[in-house]
Amino acid sequence: DFAAQAAQAEAIALEAAGPGHGDLNLQSPKQLQQVLFAEMGLTGTKKTRTGYSTNAAELQKLYLRTVDDERANRFLGALLRYREVNKLKQIVESLQGSVNARDGRIHTTYEQTVAATGRLSSADPNLQNIPVRTPEGREIRKAFIPSAGNVLVGADYSQIELRLLAHIAGDQAMREAFTA
Repeated sequence: DFAAQAAQAEAIALEAAGPGHGDLNLQSPKQLQQVLFAEMGLTGTKKTRTGYSTNAAELQKLYLRTVDDERANRFLGALLRYREVNKLKQIVESLQGSVNARDGRIHTTYEQTVAATGRLSSADPNLQNIPVRTPEGREIRKAFIPSAGNVLVGADYSQIELRLLAHIAGDQAMREAFTA
């Protein structure tokens, strides 16, 4: 489904880009800069050493500024949708490629010493980057089903370092701040 949505968004973006853009790579900042700023005459929002930024946040700002420019607005809307669903497609493909042949399940590796912050990180595949804020991300998460007799648990280690400090130090005022 994500592949079909990405293809549809790409087709809309290429059509909005105009004739001669059949080979436009929607992942190429250089090519996007050419279309957006040179050909469409838009003014970028954030300058980088190679030109105006084409990251998602800056493209979103441009999109909101182009409501009166139908071609640019259509191109940017399709481009943003393409990037969103293409990312989801890549996540699903990665998960599909990670299914263990013996038990049909996905197994990740959690590392405690990789992140500089000391937090857990997940790899092969990274199960911590599956979106939760979008309906599509929630659909991907529904694919994770515990085996019979088990449950999946989600934990948010919000302010874990300070909570541990309060416990270890025996600081009652700090403890109460977390339980209030």
